[in-house]
Amino acid sequence: MGSAHKVISASLRVFEFGFCVIILGILARFFYLIGKLDVHADSRLVYAISMASISVLLSVVLFPPMKYSFCCFPLDVALFVCWIVVFALLEDLTGTQTCTSGWFEDYWAVHWSGGNTTIVSRSACSRWKVVLAFSFMVAFAWLLSAFLGLYACSTYHGLDVKFTRMVRRLAWWKKPKQPNLEKAAPDPYNDQQRLAKVGPQISEV
Repeated sequence: MGSAHKVISASLRVFEFGFCVIILGILARFFYLIGKLDVHADSRLVYAISMASISVLLSVVLFPPMKYSFCCFPLDVALFVCWIVVFALLEDLTGTQTCTSGWFEDYWAVHWSGGNTTIVSRSACSRWKVVLAFSFMVAFAWLLSAFLGLYACSTYHGLDVKFTRMVRRLAWWKKPKQPNLEKAAPDPYNDQQRLAKVGPQISEV
């Protein structure tokens, strides 16, 4: 396997780890604040922090640029889909208004200020934008890792050949064997020779 693939793979894992750690840190701090205020946690934020925690662990496990990390590209595809869902859910909370939406002002910004509705934390907007941006960026980092893993497995580990062999071994792929009509059909010349041999024997009797 080329050294360039290993460097790119390790770099993508570092980006994935960094993005997810930042998202995890911001959301963990927010959950700490709302826990002190005894406020319910938004289910979408719970899903986002769960994905960040899982992604941090997987980015560490898949960091070594070895064969298993490249061949885990289906897992990278699954994480890409999950992070796109995270971004879509979070973006839907504020829409195009972002830091001026009702949810942001009544939930996110207020709780960053310790529940004080008169003094709203200025850093709440920048933190929310970071969560949105990094959730989108980390999704495509997982997608690039999936493409790189697929290419490496196909080029260096013969994944395409193994897949072709597996498909050919499937029962539905095999065509039913047709009987050999040439062997099964009677030979008229052999029947005439048999009659020629039987005829003299009958005349002698």
